[in-house]
Amino acid sequence: MLLLGVDIGGANIKASMLNVNDCFNLKSTKLYYPLWIKGIDGLPEAIEHIVSSLSSTRADYVALTMTAELSDVFDNKRGGVESVIRKAKQVFKDFKVITSKGSLLDPDNAIEHYMEVAAANWWCVGWLAAQLRENCVVVDVGSTTTTITPVIRGNVVAKGLNDVEKMSLGEIIYVGSLRTSVSSVVSMVPINGVWCRVSSEYFANMGDVNILLGLLREDEYDADTPDGRGKSLRECHNRLSRIVCGDGKMFKISQTKLMAKFIYEKAVERVFEGLLQVLSRLSSEGQCVDVGFAVGLGDFMALDAIKKAGLQGLLLREIIGRDNSVALTSASLAMYLAHNMGVDVKKWILSLR
Repeated sequence: MLLLGVDIGGANIKASMLNVNDCFNLKSTKLYYPLWIKGIDGLPEAIEHIVSSLSSTRADYVALTMTAELSDVFDNKRGGVESVIRKAKQVFKDFKVITSKGSLLDPDNAIEHYMEVAAANWWCVGWLAAQLRENCVVVDVGSTTTTITPVIRGNVVAKGLNDVEKMSLGEIIYVGSLRTSVSSVVSMVPINGVWCRVSSEYFANMGDVNILLGLLREDEYDADTPDGRGKSLRECHNRLSRIVCGDGKMFKISQTKLMAKFIYEKAVERVFEGLLQVLSRLSSEGQCVDVGFAVGLGDFMALDAIKKAGLQGLLLREIIGRDNSVALTSASLAMYLAHNMGVDVKKWILSLR
């Protein structure tokens, strides 16, 4: 039996195939698909492409989640949810859509309950963590955003059920490991022994910062660069030089690396602030966690924030592999789908520890 989980975001599509025929095997991949550039009409072909890269055999069961409905190509969330589901129907004969409460709805029912399926991709991530630890918190740093999901006594206890609520509660932080602009993270950087203000232009992003610091490989920088040029160390140096209205010949790479280190720490601090907000809410309710799972493309950022909060930090990639951790929203969805089909997924998950 093959089970497929697909997460359709505004910038990336993630897909995971779980094979439970002879032995458990989970494969995941990610495709950069900027919806605001490529448009909704090309979505079916993009889904077909990413799914076929995982397996030449069609999945027996499919589940879908999304965050693409937030894209400004749509007038509102209802229109976004409906458009994504209609396009998915061109690819899959039948599929389920996950809600923010863990229910799996038929497509038409999902459209009717659009606020329950909009940006519900975090729920299965929390469910998966609950299979590993009864009390924990998951910090998922993606290319664009960070999602913080607490688990208490084996239950997902995130309080926000939509993006607005989660943003106000610290459960979503708009900072990621690639697409976040430097100017949204810091207002000044250290250079030449002084504090220099940064331009508010989109000259450089966190992908440039993480390449300069050696935290990401060039092939992991799978988003468009701010200037449309390459992703080498030198090109990232050039872009970071421009945030103070300079250029790559004005500074040494050692200087921009120090700028990058400062920016990185400030980005981690943003994640840390959200994490403490979530932990403080749990504490007020008499709940406590001492373990944090770091996941996503920027799991190294998540791990630093978790340790800064005084928790034991665990990299989920060391349990389920890097690709599955990067695409955890679709990977956990595929596992949850199998669980709902009566497959003993938990036994396999625990065997990975």
